[in-house]
This record gives sequence, C-alpha cells and structure tokens, in this order.
Amino acid sequence: MSSNFTNTYTIHMLCANKYEDILTQFSSPIEIEDLWLAALTEWCHSPTAQCNLGTNVPPNSRIACTDPWYSKLRWITLGYHYQWSERVYNESKVGEFPSLLYGTTVNIINFLKHLIEGREISSNNSSRLLEQCQNYTPEASIVNYYRTKTTMGFHSDDAEVDKEAPLVSISFGPTALFLLETSEAIKHEFDAPLHGSFDHVLPIYLHHGDVVIMAGKSRLARHAVPLIFFDDDTEVVSKGALRVSHNVCDKIVKEDHNEGVCIHCQECLTYIRTTRINMNIRQVMPVHR
Repeated sequence: MSSNFTNTYTIHMLCANKYEDILTQFSSPIEIEDLWLAALTEWCHSPTAQCNLGTNVPPNSRIACTDPWYSKLRWITLGYHYQWSERVYNESKVGEFPSLLYGTTVNIINFLKHLIEGREISSNNSSRLLEQCQNYTPEASIVNYYRTKTTMGFHSDDAEVDKEAPLVSISFGPTALFLLETSEAIKHEFDAPLHGSFDHVLPIYLHHGDVVIMAGKSRLARHAVPLIFFDDDTEVVSKGALRVSHNVCDKIVKEDHNEGVCIHCQECLTYIRTTRINMNIRQVMPVHR
C-alpha cells in the first residue's frame, strides 16, 4: 500500500470516500530528513512554539536524546496554537510557522492541483477541490511524537474556521496503522471478520516519508492511529535516522560521518528510530478574512 523506495514516497489521497495511492517524488530524501531533523531540534527550541511540557524546553539547539524531557515530549504546535481544552484557535496565540514546513506543504498542494487539472484524480467535484487548493496557506501544525504505547483515538479536525482547505499529514520513522471512517461500507481485502463500525473504517499503513491529504468529504472524517509498529525498522528508516543522528550529535568525528556512530549519537539514533513523528498541517482561516 506504500513505497519504501529511497527516492519515492506515497501520497495517500483521501477525497469523497475515494482512496488513491500516488507514488511520487514530491519531495527528496534530503528534504524529508531536513524536516525530520527540524522536528528534533529547532522546532523544539523555538521561542514561539508550544508543547505539552510547557516552557521547560532544553536551551540547546542540539538534543540530548537521553534527556527525560524528550522521553516525555508528545506534541509541539507551530503557527496558530491549538487550544486543547477549548478545541479552538485564537488569533492572539500565533507563533512562527517554519519556512521549510511551509514550502514543503505548498509543494504538496501544488502537486495535488496538478493532478486535479490533469484529471489524474477521480472526484465528483474536481472544480470545488481545485478551488480549495488554489489559495492554500499553511498556518498551523501539530507535530506529534509517538513513543512506546502512544496512540491517538478517533477524532475529527474541525476546529479550523476554514473547514474545507485540505489537511496535510507527513509521517517519519516507524510505520503506523491509520484508520479513516467512511460514510460508505468498505470491502476489505482480507478474510478477518469485521462487524459494525469496522465496515466503515479504511485501514492504511503509513510508512516513513508518506503523506496523507484529507480533502473534499474526507476533510472532516474521523480518523485514528491505534497502533505503531516500533519493530518495523526498514533500511530507509535506519539509514535516514543514522544521517539525522549525525547532524544532531556534535561529538561525531568527521571521518566517521558516513557510517560510524559514537556513544553519544548512538543514544540519539536509538531515540530517533523508536519515535514516530507526524506533522499535520492545516489552514486555519479563510483566505478572504
């Protein structure tokens, strides 16, 4: 259902109860690793970001992955800060939105527009979907850090004022099982008996570098992440994590930069390989506000 090719990632396009996989080079491995690194370093220390641990953020721009702070980190908000208790966004609580994440998201949406214009995506309302992509502006992101038994229950991303602009999600690290509720019954390809609500649940495996776009009728669909395969350590994840750990660790010797690890970056490598990071991006306000 997804690709593990070094230079190819999968866009999972969810629109109007239709599901399409698109193998694409929308982003290079270097850009993917830059995003991965940013989520482990600069975004954690941004003075305008917020996280589940309050303001107790390690001051160094390089992480010490054995620091208890990181083992407890579960989410960071960027741009518009989601207010968890009230389930709203507040115009007075807005931080900086990272330029790298902004550019990558815009590129993904532009690629989607290209597919719609070329009629490579089947939709009953292509013109409306295209309109929703035309002036897409990334304004908020919740970066989730999944550790050990961390999961996410069914929910709908409906706090945004603009509830039609596509929701973009990018995954890093171990594979996750993503579930999407659909209004129409799903014919599953396996023999395991499914009853009740499971007949209206679409399971998708999200691998490292994969993208989910929720648009059209699927934009407000309930979804969940009930399971992370932390033992699913693919070659792509291992090699990528090694390179990222070298960038994180300031003690690695230059001649070992391609393959070797010191005791310090080994600790970072272990953390990176056992942490699933997901960044979901959305437009909060309508374009003409």
